[in-house]
Amino acid sequence: MLRKIVTLVLVCVMFFQGSFLYGSETASLDTLIQEAKEKNPEILAAKKRWEASLARIPQEKSLENPSLGLTFEKIPRGTLKLDQTMPEDRMLTVSQFLPLFGKLSLKGKIAVIESQMAAGEYKDKELEIINAVKNAYYDLWMNHQEIELSEHTLHLLTALAKVAESRYRVNAMTQEELLKINLEIAGGVNAIANLKLEQRTKQTKLNSLLVRDLENSLGVPELTEQIGFKDDISSLYTSTLQNKPELIILSKAIEKNKNARSLAKRSFFPDLMASVVQRGITSGSLGPWDLMLSFTVPFWFWTKERYMVKEAIANLEEAQAVYEAMKNKALSETKDMYTRIEIAKNKIQLYQDTQIPLLEASIQTSMNSFRSGQGDMMILLDSMRMFTETQMDYYRALADYHMNIADLERAVGVELEK
Repeated sequence: MLRKIVTLVLVCVMFFQGSFLYGSETASLDTLIQEAKEKNPEILAAKKRWEASLARIPQEKSLENPSLGLTFEKIPRGTLKLDQTMPEDRMLTVSQFLPLFGKLSLKGKIAVIESQMAAGEYKDKELEIINAVKNAYYDLWMNHQEIELSEHTLHLLTALAKVAESRYRVNAMTQEELLKINLEIAGGVNAIANLKLEQRTKQTKLNSLLVRDLENSLGVPELTEQIGFKDDISSLYTSTLQNKPELIILSKAIEKNKNARSLAKRSFFPDLMASVVQRGITSGSLGPWDLMLSFTVPFWFWTKERYMVKEAIANLEEAQAVYEAMKNKALSETKDMYTRIEIAKNKIQLYQDTQIPLLEASIQTSMNSFRSGQGDMMILLDSMRMFTETQMDYYRALADYHMNIADLERAVGVELEK
């Protein structure tokens, strides 16, 4: 009977691969990402900033409002009798300020570029939140795996404790060995309780990103054990330069400052104020009309316009320097994340091809020795513990692999094959 119990326990170990099933529903990562895109307030705020920037484009391209004026000349002294003025002294004036030399067009171009920068910030914020959702999801998945592994180990330890008690009664096991098993059980119970507390915190973090009730249950996360990442570093560098929102924003900042420099240089040229005056507006028939053209003169150019150009040039050079610094930093981060993914892949491959199969064989050997009456339960217990720890490390490597890919996607600005 004793050997049947032991055999049952060890068979459970051999077939267990960390896939303890919960009764609750699974949580789809794609569904959660879509929900975050639609509901996350940071994404919505960035979207509204972009929409507001779009509304500025027609404003910047438009002329200033014209001005209307009424003039009554030669009003009799000491009176306000406007009807006693001569018809030709009653005038309606329409004035319009007209920027010349393409200044209005340049303002429109700058507004368009600013809108493109706002679109880049919107995209960057969306990628940031998606990255946070993915990392929180993978972190929650790892927590589920830790609980599953710990609960399964606890079940096996409990069964082994019964076997140990039976052997202790017939003096086939020392009291010290029995105490060690019970200590393992007590530690396992405490670890599971702490992991379940951590799970609530991790669910709260993910719920906050989704704008859900913080205590809402999310279901069981899923994660594939297939590793399909095959991108080479050259293509990732190219993708980083082309798609990383921060680099796009900074490149647009350079373009914006180039146009601002051109606009500053054109401030040396005059603008036009055109006015049309219609006389005799109350005489029943329109009288003669006047045309007045006046030009702004950049008379104080050595203290104003000249420094406007200097400021614009300095802003442009700053934008170019910031872009170069960010480009180097971004490429370095891409390389670092790529290396982390390759390391995680190697670890996963090692666990799948070597360590887990060897530990399974070790447990099988310990099981055979124990069944024959020659094995030691503590050796078997150590083998089980090592198997569980290795399985935990394997799942941690899987979580790291997916987290690193999520971080790399954030860096390059596009989704990658996992």
